[in-house]
Amino acid sequence: MTSALELSDVVKRFGGVAAVDHVSLNVDAGEVLALVGENGAGKSTLISVACGLYRADSGTVRAFGRELPPGDPRAAIDAGIGVVYQHFMLVGPLTVWENVVLGREPRRFGALDAARARREVAGAAGKFGLAVDVDARIETLGVGAQQRVEIVKQLWRGARVLILDEPTAVLAPREAEELGRTVRALAADGRGVIFISHKLREVMAVADRVAVLRRGKLVQTTARTETSVTQVAEAVMGRPLGAEPEAVAGLGLSDPTTGAPVPHPGPIISPGSDIAVEVRDITALSDRDRPALRDLTFSIARGEILGVAGVDGNGQTELAEVLTGLRAAGDLAGGIQQKLIAALELKGIPLPRLVVAVQPTRGLDLGASRRVHDALRDARAKGAAVLVISLDLDELRALSDRILVLYDGRAAGEARPDATDEQLGRLMLGTQAHA
Repeated sequence: MTSALELSDVVKRFGGVAAVDHVSLNVDAGEVLALVGENGAGKSTLISVACGLYRADSGTVRAFGRELPPGDPRAAIDAGIGVVYQHFMLVGPLTVWENVVLGREPRRFGALDAARARREVAGAAGKFGLAVDVDARIETLGVGAQQRVEIVKQLWRGARVLILDEPTAVLAPREAEELGRTVRALAADGRGVIFISHKLREVMAVADRVAVLRRGKLVQTTARTETSVTQVAEAVMGRPLGAEPEAVAGLGLSDPTTGAPVPHPGPIISPGSDIAVEVRDITALSDRDRPALRDLTFSIARGEILGVAGVDGNGQTELAEVLTGLRAAGDLAGGIQQKLIAALELKGIPLPRLVVAVQPTRGLDLGASRRVHDALRDARAKGAAVLVISLDLDELRALSDRILVLYDGRAAGEARPDATDEQLGRLMLGTQAHA
């Protein structure tokens, strides 16, 4: 195969610390390379060197055999390197096609050639089955559609190497599956894809090879067929996970034999009729004065963890703010005093009766995530009611006794922690799961 992108002996220091320490890595044309590692392992720094945002202290970057000048983003773009970041870089009031061509608008007789722009954008989307309405305004689209726009933008601009930064972090399961198919289609078309993710189950589903960074060094590069989720997790952390089920469940990993998500082993205190907090008919507006919560009702018992799932933007933020007194609208029955507590701070303080954890492990590495999960379980074991709001379904399955799914600010339904991606995904997209 031809190397689409090759990094050779790259070193990047900040002060006296080597964020990237003599790393050599390549992705071939037609290949999906997964890049995993703890926070601070050097993933973002390495990618910033690859796309010219950072100038390496030493080492070289080549695209399709041509060495790129260090620290030159324009040269990287012209060489066909495109990055889709976790936080999208789109202009809300503009249409899809306007966002895609922004800054590189095709012109005819000195004026914008809108017909050509629309035609080319639609063609780039259609080639890879990326369903987008080119005339829709970005602010009307969900996160999955916005991500497709970002990918179309890179393809329209000629990207032959696509770097996807945590691409499934905000997607529903069905959208994540669609993205996986898109990634494989891009590789089949001869493009190189670097897939950066903390979700090891998805990494193993989409990648041809898996590269692990730890403390700035490349510690492992293996074919997907020659490794496992557990082995990759151990390489990321630099130590064995342990054989106990809680060690695997606490990280939201999959069973090494079946590949299925491993749910938590169950509450230490069985939830009963002792209701700690009851929410009735809560309605709240978003920061843009649009309905965010619509007549939402639920309860949490003492010694129970209630997980809240949903595609980002379906009322999760507003729910957390209402429960913690940061936003007005709705009544909490029972006169519960709310406290917003970081999970890592739960030990060594008087235990609150209600713990609200919002994206408790977002951006955390595997070891830190495990400690957060342990702290939340400990709070449950001591009788607290715990509400966990997360976009990571594996995390919710690992922690929750019940999972409440929000859609458009309403309760779309509840599910058990052993619910499948398909069952949860139907609820997350506003469709009742089949029995």
